Amino acid sequence: MGNGAQERSAGRNGPSRAATREVVLAAVRLFTEDGFESTTMEGIATAAGMSRRSLFRRFGSKEDILFAEHDELFTTVAAYLEASPDEPLEAVCSAARLVLQGYLRDPEVTVPRYRLVRAHPRLRDREVAMTARYQSAFSRFLADREGAEGRSLPAGVVAASVIAAHNHVLRSWLRDPSEDGRRVWARFDTAMDLVRRSARTVLAAEEDLPSENRVLVAVYPGGTDREALLRRIGAAVEQDS
Repeated sequence: MGNGAQERSAGRNGPSRAATREVVLAAVRLFTEDGFESTTMEGIATAAGMSRRSLFRRFGSKEDILFAEHDELFTTVAAYLEASPDEPLEAVCSAARLVLQGYLRDPEVTVPRYRLVRAHPRLRDREVAMTARYQSAFSRFLADREGAEGRSLPAGVVAASVIAAHNHVLRSWLRDPSEDGRRVWARFDTAMDLVRRSARTVLAAEEDLPSENRVLVAVYPGGTDREALLRRIGAAVEQDS
């Protein structure tokens, strides 16, 4: 597709991923070379070859630029879950794979962003919020697809497990981005298998205790005779059942 066609497409459908990446990459380079705090939006606009006004119209802040591809990836993952015909747990594990692919495919952005995030608490807060966004989406999806009330707790536990397993693999790669991709994916598959083994048990559990394990507390006045006590307990059991 030629440049003119790309621009027309971007005008109709919003900026293309390639165009977003160019801005993000220019910003990341400046953040790395000059420091996050010292870099200005005007400097990013100049490095990206666009006007300051256009940059502000597309991205409201430096943080928005740094995490722009995060937002695009989340939209892709949410759409994938919505359309997935797979069993709920498998769909969520596949969605986690999409997230990891999004990181691994572009180390020029992902690795320096990781270093910037570690150095700036404000950026860490933004990343934590993004992680919570994924976890919430996975949890809602699992609860909805399970098709039963009272599934929010097990769904939330499983979603947290998927996120934790994904992040374990991702952080290992971020510490050594030169690692062979086959080893990264093998580690991811092992992590997801662990999640699956525990998750099926969690998802099969009820949030409420089974009725045979419920505790019945009977309160009665002192001196109540045995027959009256038995009648009170019997009435309470019938009411609870």
